[in-house]
Amino acid sequence: MQPSITEAPATTEESVSAPARPLSGAKLEALKRASQKVLGHDDFLDIFQVSRRGGLALIRHHGELKVFKFIGCRADWKKRWARLVGWNPARRAVNMSRALVEAGISVCEVEDHGTVSLADAPRAVWTISRYVENGRTLRQLKEDLQPSRRSPQHAVIERLFADGMRLMRRIHDAGFEHRDYHAGNLLVTPADETCLERGNCELRLVDLETVMQRRVGHLRRARDVRRYLENFVEPDDYRAVVDRALGYYAPDDETLQSGIRSTRRMQGLLRKKGARWEGV
Repeated sequence: MQPSITEAPATTEESVSAPARPLSGAKLEALKRASQKVLGHDDFLDIFQVSRRGGLALIRHHGELKVFKFIGCRADWKKRWARLVGWNPARRAVNMSRALVEAGISVCEVEDHGTVSLADAPRAVWTISRYVENGRTLRQLKEDLQPSRRSPQHAVIERLFADGMRLMRRIHDAGFEHRDYHAGNLLVTPADETCLERGNCELRLVDLETVMQRRVGHLRRARDVRRYLENFVEPDDYRAVVDRALGYYAPDDETLQSGIRSTRRMQGLLRKKGARWEGV
């Protein structure tokens, strides 16, 4: 999974002023070196995440809180080949951020991007995104509200699960495919207890470098549905789960539901869990 703002813990004004928690390792050093080259400093207010593909840090940039994201494009063979043919994930994130906002989809907006050359990441890229205060990922909330239970059990998590399916439908109908749609890439804002209980919160889409703008048929819809379910639930039989999820996704369109069910992606998910739909 690509690093994203969605892996960030909630950060209050008090914690913003606190020093970044101590971390070490080669990936952290790469994040610091990239920041030194791009921003002229590595004075991070907080470090959200470091991973094999890069890292995220909260910074003050031109007087505002921003998120600096570093992506090392040597992470895997797909990214190496993508760079060789000129594909730039940071540029795509900026373009998709703009297009999604124009389509009325809530995102963590990507405002700037560029490339940076390091000794161990000669063709790395970076982005600067708007910081969203008091936001937590759907994955973080699920782990807090129902520890060690992957299937939706808590009322808040069930509601947010349904909201995630409805947001996916809006994204698809607007002509976008995310390709990495899961609970870790959905930011819930605001994520305080009162707003969660009342349902006065929204989902923002992140990790926008995987988004494609194109016609979204049944197969591409099924890809996003499957990834979301596989990263969110683990029942003995996926049949009831998929039926419920598609009920949220397309409540008044049985033809669309049937089309998604009939794809090899969804049939493969059911066979993986030992379930099949009769007559599909």
